Amino acid sequence: MLKITNLSATIGDKQILDNININLPAGECLLVTGQNGSGKSTLLHTIMGRQDIIATGSIESCGQEIIDVPCHERSRAGVFMVHQSPPAIDGINTMTLFKEIQKVQNIAGTTGELIKTTKALFNWIGLPEGWEKRQFNNGASGGERKKNELTQAVYLKNKTQVLLLDEPDSGLEQSSRQKIIDLIQETKNRNGCVLLVTHDKELQELYSANQLDLSNA
Repeated sequence: MLKITNLSATIGDKQILDNININLPAGECLLVTGQNGSGKSTLLHTIMGRQDIIATGSIESCGQEIIDVPCHERSRAGVFMVHQSPPAIDGINTMTLFKEIQKVQNIAGTTGELIKTTKALFNWIGLPEGWEKRQFNNGASGGERKKNELTQAVYLKNKTQVLLLDEPDSGLEQSSRQKIIDLIQETKNRNGCVLLVTHDKELQELYSANQLDLSNA
């Protein structure tokens, strides 16, 4: 499902990753560990196609080479990333963004159905009433931003083949851990694969059987 061969990544004049190799089958979760600065987040951003990262080697998703494919095309091909620090987007409210996601990902449903679905997701994750009317993450706390991005991951779960989770539990209350576990399990059950970066000890123990330590890579 995800095959990475001799992947190196440079930001500016600094090399962060050097000859990383991963063969992650469908239905599996890989725990990515390592010291601060070892390149855990950079690995996920490189797979997602962040523009300022110069990457060499090979990244194959579902048999398709994507290392030279733009970020938005990787998203359309089923790669989704939950960021450690999700950004805010001025001038665009949350519902407008979900409408664009629905259109780009060819998800069936009327505007009314989308509003009903997103409101249910916001309520499920514990975001405030009227969240869909707010500008995207503007003025939101770190936990609210993370919850907002998790709702996108759940909304797109049937489209996601490669799920990249960068500290998905940061800023969230203890009760949200189970929602993350459920999302990982659902992705695996649909033959997707997951790369998980987390400092949460319970999550690390749960997925420790299959892990990559970048400190030793």
